Amino acid sequence: MDRYFQVFLWSAFWLGTASLGSAQQSASVDDWKQEYSKRIESTLKSRLTQRPFFQKDAQTTSPDFIVYIPKVEPEKLGDCYNDHFQVFDGPNGVLFATTCQATCEGALDQHIALFKSIDGGKTWSEPKILAGPQTMDSEVPIASWGFGMVSKSGRIYVIYNQYQPGKVSTHRQHTGLMTGIYSDDLGETWSEPQLIAQPRTSNDSPDETIPPEWVVWQKPLRLGENGKYLVGVTRYVAPQFHSKYRTVSEFIRFDNIDDNPEPKDIIARWFMTDDAVLQKGVFCEEPSIVKLPDGRLFALLRTGVGYPCWSVSSDDGETWTQPEPLLDKDGGSPFLHPVSPCPIYDWKGAEAASGYYFAFIHDKYDFSNNNPWQNRGPLFLIGGTYQAGAKQPIWFGKPQLFIDRPSGNSFYTSSTQIDGKCVLWYPDQKFYLLGRYVDESWFKDVPPIRLR
Repeated sequence: MDRYFQVFLWSAFWLGTASLGSAQQSASVDDWKQEYSKRIESTLKSRLTQRPFFQKDAQTTSPDFIVYIPKVEPEKLGDCYNDHFQVFDGPNGVLFATTCQATCEGALDQHIALFKSIDGGKTWSEPKILAGPQTMDSEVPIASWGFGMVSKSGRIYVIYNQYQPGKVSTHRQHTGLMTGIYSDDLGETWSEPQLIAQPRTSNDSPDETIPPEWVVWQKPLRLGENGKYLVGVTRYVAPQFHSKYRTVSEFIRFDNIDDNPEPKDIIARWFMTDDAVLQKGVFCEEPSIVKLPDGRLFALLRTGVGYPCWSVSSDDGETWTQPEPLLDKDGGSPFLHPVSPCPIYDWKGAEAASGYYFAFIHDKYDFSNNNPWQNRGPLFLIGGTYQAGAKQPIWFGKPQLFIDRPSGNSFYTSSTQIDGKCVLWYPDQKFYLLGRYVDESWFKDVPPIRLR
């Protein structure tokens, strides 16, 4: 029964979203609601059946922290879907986490939820809804893909993609305006939402009433010029331009967060846009960034060519080299990986430039299968070290099994340090919100670090 439960989760979420775009092209809003109501009914029925097993199933991945186990109460706000799990340090030692939550992915109650811990992640608050609808039949449009930043004085910002109703033919989850809110009292109360200026590019729809399609999936880090927040962003290319590519990667630097601006006054500078975007085949997306000991930045990106790719920046993230296959070492073998998250983190702290890193891959790809969206099966951790003078500046050890669920391992994750130890925060099956230590045992097989 547990195995059936796992397989169902992935099938329900992705069968629903995979057909969403084509269905919306000709559907009215009412048709769209009716179509999703069937998926929601199926999701809730299965979840309610399996609810007695949640506590046991949440232990499958051996977590050290449990942030949230969905309650699945149909009469309340949907919580069967929890994704883009971003944990970040707030003022006074408080931990905050944002997640994109809904009854199922892309449902009409998709919203931004906030969790808070005042005891180092041991216990967490119940979710607080920051943006998006409170119920499935709400007139409030969905909100997606939230991420947090904290100014030096302690103001907490959460920025997200706010869907704009009126264009049924657009992809609901990704098409929206950049919107921000803030809190000055440790997340107890929040400002009214305000739009943040967002440039259009030649890859967006020529119809300017359709907002850009964009997703930020990692939390911004202070890796930009003079310690400013920097983050990678996936831009979905408008259908008119799919002959070139479907997704590309760009970067955003938030220049004035430490001035505590109103959200509408946040200066977001975009880099590597228009023809300068990072691209590798049809898909090139979801960049995650670490800092190297030599001061450069290293980004890992997922693609649809069978392996992740990497890029480096020598100017604090303003320009980047074109992506190259991720190898175990210079002249070595590529790591196999489908279109699936492949985050990379600094083991000793987000902005530490420690020279010790870890990333996640599936270590499998069927090149005879024309569909790059292959099964997200068991997930492997690869530990890596900085190699001065090498073409690929991080070399990796052998893949080590991290999670052995048969499918559904979509790692929209984040990482923090707790008491000097690295914690990976992950949405297991896009359902449970969990945390797990990454200790030195994962680095036994890595190449010796080379700093000069």
